[in-house]
Amino acid sequence: MQSARMLRPRPAAADRSSKVAREIVETVVLTLLIFFAVHFSVQPYRVFGPSMQPGLKTDDYVLVNLLTYDFSTPQRGDVIVFYPPSNPFRDCTPPHDCFVKRVIALPGDTIEVTLNAVKVNNDTLSEPYIFPIDKGVNENPVAVPKMKLAPDQYFVMGDNRLNSQDSRFFGPITRTSIIGKADLVMWPFGALKWLPNYANVFAGAKP
Repeated sequence: MQSARMLRPRPAAADRSSKVAREIVETVVLTLLIFFAVHFSVQPYRVFGPSMQPGLKTDDYVLVNLLTYDFSTPQRGDVIVFYPPSNPFRDCTPPHDCFVKRVIALPGDTIEVTLNAVKVNNDTLSEPYIFPIDKGVNENPVAVPKMKLAPDQYFVMGDNRLNSQDSRFFGPITRTSIIGKADLVMWPFGALKWLPNYANVFAGAKP
């Protein structure tokens, strides 16, 4: 009678199985790393309301980079998402609101808003991004006397000057209230576009 023999996989087959298993594990780990990296570095935010028309409309989704200002500082013209003073909860889910506006003036800048002009460091801005104003209608419903921003203050305004709650009403915001920079309109697909900061508009506003 022949003795029973233990069957072992061929070395080549075992190596192949080990390699496949390792590749699967590596793929899963890489996928998780990418997911968490994306989740904690960019977030989509839904635009609600007319304050950033014509560039942004209700139900547009913007992709917000949460890390941009960890490595740099906000610049004039940047479109940002932030917690307004009326939302001390640091929460963007209803009933709490987060705002999207444009940075107009930086810490140390002098800002003045008249009924028909915005002046940064005494330079009157020519702003191509704002919502068109009918002839004979004031651009701003309120004026803001000339003021110098403190070291951690940013003056923000909506592009739709006649329909925006912004720093003209609640004052400057601080760096800690800024969630991130809105870089891209990602939805709807027909509105897909990068959001420029119109650096040329502010070229003459440097102190």
